[in-house]
Amino acid sequence: MPLRSVVYDPMSHGRLYLLGDAAHIVPPMSAKGIHLALHDTEVFARAVIRQVKEGDPGLLDGYSETCLPHIWNYQAFAAWITDTMHNAGFTGYEGEFRKQVARAELRRQFSSDAANKLFGELIAGTN
Repeated sequence: MPLRSVVYDPMSHGRLYLLGDAAHIVPPMSAKGIHLALHDTEVFARAVIRQVKEGDPGLLDGYSETCLPHIWNYQAFAAWITDTMHNAGFTGYEGEFRKQVARAELRRQFSSDAANKLFGELIAGTN
């Protein structure tokens, strides 16, 4: 079964709000599912608290717009790391050329401080 990604936009309808895997799925290679779910939960919890304590629905109204840029950033990372890892060791996936490109991309993660910094941030979830 092929790995797939899914993002529902918007992540709410009326008083129904989608969080975590109900709102978006990332391939397991990126290990970002729980990170994204926790991010959604934090954004949603702050929005609900604001609504209950202050009667201000602004954060709830902007829930999708707040979460989606973060989600798409990690969807892009998940697609990149999944394709790179699959291509790096197997020429039958997309051929010898893509295998060598994928290996060059992986080598760059260790030879370029800038690439290593970004990769580290994406892996740690701080980007």
